[in-house]
Amino acid sequence: MQAKMKTKKTQKQLVAFALATALAFMAARALLSLFRSRRKGCPEIKIRINLTTSEILNLADCIVSKSKKIHDSVAVVPLDKVAYSNVIMPLAELEAEQSYLVQSCLLPRMVATSKDVREASVEAEKIIDAHNVKCSMREDVYLVVKAFAARGEWLDPEAQRYVNRLVREFERRGVHLTSGKREEFERVKTRIGELCNRFVNNLNEEGRYLLFKESDLAGLPSNFIKSLDKTENGKLRVNDKPTHTYPILRHCKVGATRKAVAVAKDQRCLTENTKILEELVQLRHKMARLLGYSNYAEYALENQMAKTPFKVMEFLVDISENISKSAAKELQRLRDLKREEEGEAVFGMEDLQYYMHKAEELEFEIDYATVKQYFPVDSVTSGILRIYEQLFCLKFETVQEAEVWHPDVSLYSVFDSSCNQLLGFFYLDMYTRDGKFSHACVIALQDGCLMQNGTHQLPVATLIANFTKPTADNPVVLRFAEVVTYFQHFGHVVHHICSRVSLAKFSGIRVESDFVELSSQLLENLCHESEILKMMSGFYKDIHKPVPDEVCRALKKKRKSFSGLKAKQKIVLCLFDQIIHTNEVVDTKALLRDLYPKEMLHIPLLEGTNPAASLMHLATGYDARCYNFIWSEVFAADMFLSKFKGDSLNWSVGIQYKNKVLAPGGSKDALDILHEFLEREPSQEGYMKEHFA
Repeated sequence: MQAKMKTKKTQKQLVAFALATALAFMAARALLSLFRSRRKGCPEIKIRINLTTSEILNLADCIVSKSKKIHDSVAVVPLDKVAYSNVIMPLAELEAEQSYLVQSCLLPRMVATSKDVREASVEAEKIIDAHNVKCSMREDVYLVVKAFAARGEWLDPEAQRYVNRLVREFERRGVHLTSGKREEFERVKTRIGELCNRFVNNLNEEGRYLLFKESDLAGLPSNFIKSLDKTENGKLRVNDKPTHTYPILRHCKVGATRKAVAVAKDQRCLTENTKILEELVQLRHKMARLLGYSNYAEYALENQMAKTPFKVMEFLVDISENISKSAAKELQRLRDLKREEEGEAVFGMEDLQYYMHKAEELEFEIDYATVKQYFPVDSVTSGILRIYEQLFCLKFETVQEAEVWHPDVSLYSVFDSSCNQLLGFFYLDMYTRDGKFSHACVIALQDGCLMQNGTHQLPVATLIANFTKPTADNPVVLRFAEVVTYFQHFGHVVHHICSRVSLAKFSGIRVESDFVELSSQLLENLCHESEILKMMSGFYKDIHKPVPDEVCRALKKKRKSFSGLKAKQKIVLCLFDQIIHTNEVVDTKALLRDLYPKEMLHIPLLEGTNPAASLMHLATGYDARCYNFIWSEVFAADMFLSKFKGDSLNWSVGIQYKNKVLAPGGSKDALDILHEFLEREPSQEGYMKEHFA
């Protein structure tokens, strides 16, 4: 009887296994059929575009099925039989393949014209994300990977980095904890996610407003005044969102109005988000302690260029001390301006933007409406391409009749101009349209890496912007800030295309978050050089007439104006971020009341406010990492002054930068990459000389 039952059980298992195998085979076959039917033009581009709603969802299911199959196969490898070929290589190959498969599903949510397609893409993202979370918590896979790592088999540096990263990623998710601690870790992590969503949703949904008479808004442009809603008694309605607060704090001549708006801005979601933030601080600390870290900042910075909270605090304090003298001179100048305009009124945080703008207008006399006329979008695009070609020995060619997701999109191939080697591809999706993602961004659509069969998978990226589309009657011109943003973002494209790594995990811009912006910050420095500006400009009525020399000089000089005060405003919030995330319990309002006068040269925090309650970065992945931006700015200035200053288009330096900084992607520690390029330790001196000399 027992033998018969055992036989029946075995037969059922075999049937189940056969069915699962057949389903996996059918899914793979369907996937292959889909991709074969749609592969047109450039065979090196594996990402598929213009998928229908059903194709997107089917592909998402295929991705999950293939991923589960690979993870299952790794999980059953006996611990005494682990090898690179049966543990690490399958996971690496899966990651390389899924880079373009996943983006085939996810890109439509940002660029598709069809609402149904965008919604299918969002649904596919949920399916894939839910599966990835399960995979990231698989103890069976972790134990096999850990067993391979423990063998100490010799690997090349990139492969060893990959193995170490796999182990660390599992352990940072708590997979190595005992079952009791893991359950607690999951509860804490889930609660953190819920609170972050609430923090962000509160800010998105908050709808407070203030009422002003038109005379209260003296100094604001007439088109801004006309855009405001009016109440029945003729008052103008001003909300507390940046679209209203920024122009008022920058242009309004009435001090009382500026103060009311500044207070409202820093009181956004004051009660609810202060409570949420302080609970988040406690939970993050608890999560870090469960994993064996002293505090949350130590956990958050482990994989960053800075490495430790001590290094970040040392960096911020050093910068703050070094710029205090310059910032004090700048502040005195603003106080003098306020005294001339408003008498002996006390200078407060509400006055900074207004009087900085006023001082800059008096000194530079830049007519931005005229400056715009020298930057038609087509001239800027062709100029940017020529600059990057010249600097990095590249050649860009338009791919004719390429399959794209909208007629406005262009596809370019990228070659090494020294040997005509094809390096990769990028799409430019530059013009606004209904349903499109509304901000500028760069997306890595396909990772560059070495495949198991010895072929090199080429990197593919897209740059998304939202400029107005030019016409014959309306040659669209860009604000200078838009030109800088465009130039910076294209730097991310080139970083992705120029990386030369073996493993997809380290492709292109998959680098430390405090390093990823360093490249774009370096290029922002270049963007203010006359030689570069002239290559990107051309008067809209005569594109052969570049931006005048005096405008170039004024734009460059203005960039450095009030550098001390602008940096101080960043530093105070970066210090706040580090302090709260190196502690367990923090009174955020009391901490900012203490920090502001110390860092902002005795300017107090506005009474009754808590700017942290509306600091979105604290709930969107920059927790304990708000320093990233000023860190990148400082070390980018070091690179610029050391290598590019005075000879912006030196191709020899550009080649060094391409080979030493861009090519390694994330396959080396960022600090080592920077050290190799500079041939010394990075320093703050370049930043001080460039902005405060």
